[in-house]
Amino acid sequence: MKITPEELYNAYREKVERYICSHVGNEHDRADIVQQVFLNAISALESYDPEKASISTWLYAITRNAVIDYYRNLEKAPLSADDNELQLFSSEERPLSEETLDALADALEQLPERERKIIVLRFYGGYSAKETAEKIGLSYANVRFLQYAALKKLRKFLEETGLFE
Repeated sequence: MKITPEELYNAYREKVERYICSHVGNEHDRADIVQQVFLNAISALESYDPEKASISTWLYAITRNAVIDYYRNLEKAPLSADDNELQLFSSEERPLSEETLDALADALEQLPERERKIIVLRFYGGYSAKETAEKIGLSYANVRFLQYAALKKLRKFLEETGLFE
């Protein structure tokens, strides 16, 4: 029995989404992975052999591999400008004034505890994102996402105080 791409999508979309949701924290990335799974599955549908595996097992393997690829690509991704957007954390380049240090302390206090802990570990403690994830018990991807969100909040707070432009 042949299954059409539409039938495949309609029958398995929710299951694929649930699996990906349980493994990937970022909502936008989840949507991208779901799309990639079905693109991969539909392009390989002609080569699907029902004698080797059921359609659900076959699709599960594609989904699992897509999640693995997602994390593999995250580890290989170079740091973006956003990861380093707050150059004021680097004291080697220029010393921070008391005013800047006070504003930074105030900005850090505005962050939720988990985001503040990530920023302190990453920029003050010198830990990598992977080490930070292990230390606080979060996934690598979640640490990267929370770091990005925290840096954005810090930047906004410091821009409002006029210390960062």
